[in-house]
Amino acid sequence: MEKILMPNLGQTVEEIYIQEWLVNVGDRIELGQPLCVVETDKAQLDVESVAEGTLLRIVEEAGATVEVGQLIAEIE
Repeated sequence: MEKILMPNLGQTVEEIYIQEWLVNVGDRIELGQPLCVVETDKAQLDVESVAEGTLLRIVEEAGATVEVGQLIAEIE
């Protein structure tokens, strides 16, 4: 199982808002595929997958604010 953690999106960014998930549990995920759209105080960005497989679980739903390094999803 591969854990998807919220990446560090900037030196001053500590909390990141998950605006929208672009994939659903059970979807086949490719390496580099955008998983969700996030928003910082400076930009709106896609978080890309660092693994390929099947999306097992979304840990943090859209609308959540999470810290850098926090678990947001799991891929098998």
